[in-house]
Amino acid sequence: MKTLLLLSCSLAAAALSAQSPRPDDPALQAKTSLSRVVFDRPRADGPLWACGNAWKASFDGHGFTTIPFFGSKAPHNFPLRLEVAAATVGGETLLLGEGQPETVGPQVVTRRSAFTEVIDARLDSLEQSFVFDHLPNRGAIAVDVRIGGDGYEPSTIDGGLRFSTEFGHVDYTKAVAIDGNGRRLALPINWTGDAAHLEIPASFVESAALPIVLDPTLNYWWGLGNPSILQHDGDVAAIQTSALNGRTLLVWQRQWSATDQDCWGLLFDNDLNLVQTDFTIDFTAEDWLKVAVAANNYAQNFLVVSEVRIGLLWFIAGRTVASNAVLGTQFDIEREGVVGTAGNNFHPDVGGDPYFGPGRYTVVFNKKTLGVSDIYMKQVTPAGGLVTTNAIAIGNATVDEIRPSISKSCGPASGVQQYLVTWQRTWQGVPNDQEVWGRFVGWNGALNSGQFAIAFTTAEETAPSSSSPIDVNGQRSWPVCWEVTGTVGNPRDVVGKVLAADGTSQASFVASNNVPGADDREPEVDSDGIRFVIGLTTGSVGFPQSVEAVTLAFLPGTSSVRVEERTGMNTSAGENYAQCNVVGEFSGGGSPSSRYKVCFTEQTPNTLRLANHGGWAGGNASYFTRPTQCGTLSIAASGLPMLGQTVTVTVGNGSLSATIGGFPITAPLFPVFGCNCTLGVDPIAFFPNPFVYAVPADPTLVGGALAVQGFTFVGSSCLGSIDFSDTIDFSLH
Repeated sequence: MKTLLLLSCSLAAAALSAQSPRPDDPALQAKTSLSRVVFDRPRADGPLWACGNAWKASFDGHGFTTIPFFGSKAPHNFPLRLEVAAATVGGETLLLGEGQPETVGPQVVTRRSAFTEVIDARLDSLEQSFVFDHLPNRGAIAVDVRIGGDGYEPSTIDGGLRFSTEFGHVDYTKAVAIDGNGRRLALPINWTGDAAHLEIPASFVESAALPIVLDPTLNYWWGLGNPSILQHDGDVAAIQTSALNGRTLLVWQRQWSATDQDCWGLLFDNDLNLVQTDFTIDFTAEDWLKVAVAANNYAQNFLVVSEVRIGLLWFIAGRTVASNAVLGTQFDIEREGVVGTAGNNFHPDVGGDPYFGPGRYTVVFNKKTLGVSDIYMKQVTPAGGLVTTNAIAIGNATVDEIRPSISKSCGPASGVQQYLVTWQRTWQGVPNDQEVWGRFVGWNGALNSGQFAIAFTTAEETAPSSSSPIDVNGQRSWPVCWEVTGTVGNPRDVVGKVLAADGTSQASFVASNNVPGADDREPEVDSDGIRFVIGLTTGSVGFPQSVEAVTLAFLPGTSSVRVEERTGMNTSAGENYAQCNVVGEFSGGGSPSSRYKVCFTEQTPNTLRLANHGGWAGGNASYFTRPTQCGTLSIAASGLPMLGQTVTVTVGNGSLSATIGGFPITAPLFPVFGCNCTLGVDPIAFFPNPFVYAVPADPTLVGGALAVQGFTFVGSSCLGSIDFSDTIDFSLH
């Protein structure tokens, strides 16, 4: 006898607090609602997870645990466990064996010994069904579902049960039995003290057409209209690749409750065309507290790392994301009792490798043991394997060392490939202020230097950020920046240094704009291979807070740093912005690139912003044609007239033509050639056609005005055989 039993109940979650709705915005942003339920098994030996708009749930072989959304400011999660405690047919007890949850379309199916439990996952509901393939008799079918969770108080309501907390409640209602002909019978739900008792009477079972369905529906909703789950603390990484137009991954934290942060991502190409809509990197009940991301050029993937909290244990976990947004399995990088050594682990950062050959990711974090925090590192393969089991100590003083930062990349193979790792250290004596220290780590994990002090005055120097290297006229250097204030609580400034490969200082700089009373903070820095950009938050108390991107250039000849440009990233003057992060396209490849990706949090509408910053478009925006033509000789320019880039100027008639390069002038040619033509260039040199100019990586050249003009020997304007083209003027950026 084959019988299908579906037990239907509605579990509806309502929050008791309200939040502001998020308005629709066509700009690039992290969404707060899903268009479909997402499934994931982040750990191979762990439960299956699913996430809707008002719930997330984990499924194991005996039942499932659902976590309703009671608002991002709920003090912690309120998981509710549902598990079949007993099932009988005609009073005969059925065997409850362990199953293995699996996804079948939008359903989670768990085959048990006596029945199959099916959860139909919908954005705002979970419909629970118990499917019995065989019945020993045609007696009454009864199922007891044990339901409970810390903080919930059960009570009886119309149609079922309510489980209440001070922040919201979950209702379990609307039980119904359905047979194979669609005949339905509403069923009562009785509370036994720890379980919901549902029973299809024998009178229905005896005459029912197979299959019979006992169908409880688990619904969630909240009285918020358009809820907004708090989103914050993004990070961004980029890969250079011509075949795919690059890849840019934005990751951020999504706050389910005060003790449960999830991690989400959006994938773009390097022009910020969307490749993959928002997807989950972690939405389990684990608390992902601080996320960071870097890229590997050879593997064409990303590594996302996070500080994760479960109870009183803090550890570092990671997950790879491919260039098509396919996720690898979550893995532990440093976790007491699982891998590595004892202690809680915090504040990870990760550096990638732009080399187009086998490379590694380098993860830094601070480990706290016996009350003292020290800085450690581990290397990870692009496939998500650990290069070493035990972490390597980078900074291990007898005082607290926290907030490590590592370069987004170790730099291309054209120079020494090493990361700059910096961190915040407490001075061991009075006044116990904060300092900035650093160390260089090779691409292969070698400690290329000892620890060295970067900022160690009596001021408070905090929150350091390390850049990928810059190459200026063959000299490789590493910028670093940090916050500084004379006294804790006073407004801060953002300052920094440019370091040589041995850690010595080559130049110091101030990135702040010197606005009186402004608190400049949260700096993040990266390079384009030649210059570097610092993203920071700024604003005075009582006024809207802003984010800025400051472009700087190191001038070795004068041991100085020049501010090239200061750009406000705000999209509205009246809103608050914060948490700026920066990555250069250069950090994910071997070629200097003038473009950066800048992400930041727009706090009032509760969204993440992502922008392409820097660079020039080329074409008419960079080149200006001056009429000097005589005859019909054409001329055209391409490429970017920027440091480290290549300018190409092509004239007509191929190898029968050539070019003149130099400075702009206007000189009639009649006295010399006896023709009505104009020379537009004060010649520095003559070049073949096309003229190809690799702009040196020398910031002192910025602003220099150059000109190129073509001429041909198959014309007729001058001396009966020479024609000249128009002149193209351009300035170096």
